[in-house]
Amino acid sequence: MTTDSDEIDPGRIARLHADELSRFRSQRPRSIELIERARAHMPNGVPMSWMVTDNDQAIYVAHGIGASIVDVDGHSYLDFNTSDVAMFCGHAVPEIVDAVRRQVGRSTQFLLPTEDSIAVAEELADRYPVGFWQFTLSATQANTEAIRLARAVTGRDVVVLFQGHYHGHFEEGLVDLTGGGPQPVARGLSKAVTGRTRIVPFNDLERLRAALATDDVAIVLTEPAMTNQVHFVEPSPEWHPTLRELTRHHGTLLALDETHTHVVGRGGATGLWQLEPDIVTIGKSIAGGIPLGAYGVTASLAEELHSSRNIATGGTLFGNPLSAAAARATLTQVLTPAAYLHAATLGNELADGIQRAIDAHGLPWTAIRFGPRSGQWYGPAPSTSTEALALAVTNFDLTRLIRIWLANRGIWEALPGAGPNVPIPATGEDIQHYLSAYGELLDALTT
Repeated sequence: MTTDSDEIDPGRIARLHADELSRFRSQRPRSIELIERARAHMPNGVPMSWMVTDNDQAIYVAHGIGASIVDVDGHSYLDFNTSDVAMFCGHAVPEIVDAVRRQVGRSTQFLLPTEDSIAVAEELADRYPVGFWQFTLSATQANTEAIRLARAVTGRDVVVLFQGHYHGHFEEGLVDLTGGGPQPVARGLSKAVTGRTRIVPFNDLERLRAALATDDVAIVLTEPAMTNQVHFVEPSPEWHPTLRELTRHHGTLLALDETHTHVVGRGGATGLWQLEPDIVTIGKSIAGGIPLGAYGVTASLAEELHSSRNIATGGTLFGNPLSAAAARATLTQVLTPAAYLHAATLGNELADGIQRAIDAHGLPWTAIRFGPRSGQWYGPAPSTSTEALALAVTNFDLTRLIRIWLANRGIWEALPGAGPNVPIPATGEDIQHYLSAYGELLDALTT
């Protein structure tokens, strides 16, 4: 018998979730104690609100090693969240630890360059088809500076993003299509932000043509494939060639955000599909979790970044020696072709196992696969349009249940809206652990 996610008894989902959450909380008294203590000086008892909003119950972490993290109550979890890809390299990686330790002993900030920054720029230029690089402390800031550069060069204000995107917490990045038009997705944004942000469904060429036709767009910013708020949407065969042709025709810069997609290989999805952006932005795991963002530009755009041009870029801690040392070790010693291949192989094993479990339980769900990235849709593979996707195959209550169920079985699952990402230090045994817990959940849902 085939079972749709909507046909699974919501009451069963709710009961399972309540039982699992009660069990989780009862076994983590030290985390609960620390959260209560922290409430006196930190809203929600955590240093950043996402730590509560993304989890039914936050935990305080003691340490991490390899593919696992350990909380203050002594529970170990395989880290398939990888801090939203920031820890793709794993925890306490010896090469990164050694590099950071050496640099801390030499000092952590000069507001002047160190030789490590040259090595990082050289390595990124070898991976991506843009030869000149600048550094920030996050991908959010890299995307912000890419937009400012584009506005300075084009004299235009409008930014085009794609429905279901996430590129960071800058103003334009927190606008999406809601109720038929662009709307802020969070409070605290300027009222004018929707006037300078245009949102288009991914893979919708006609809407893209219309968005660019007015010749007022400074930049199109997109992931090569949508991987964040909308799980995973692959580009249609004609999407990238036409996107590149249209942006060039209308004098609009094209920026590709590789922050999540770079995990598929040494040149990310840009290299995988031989794309030709004007700007590449990246962050998170390229410094092994030490704060770093970067953006690469073409030679002509690099000319615009000379100090005499006075573009609104930079920050006191940008390009700092600690981030540069961590990134040099990460890019040259950890994120190797063999490491990418290992993670992708395990990611395919995970996706295969998820699909087998889905089929065995008669569910019309579909496994996701993109290098080390996996997961499931709660239905058939959706159309490549994110407009259709906005109405399809999501179930928040079921997602919450999966996350807390896996946590009780020693797996820290990906954030809602994403999917498990296999870290480089993971093993085949780790994949089997995940699949065993996942199969038990489907048993509980369908029996």
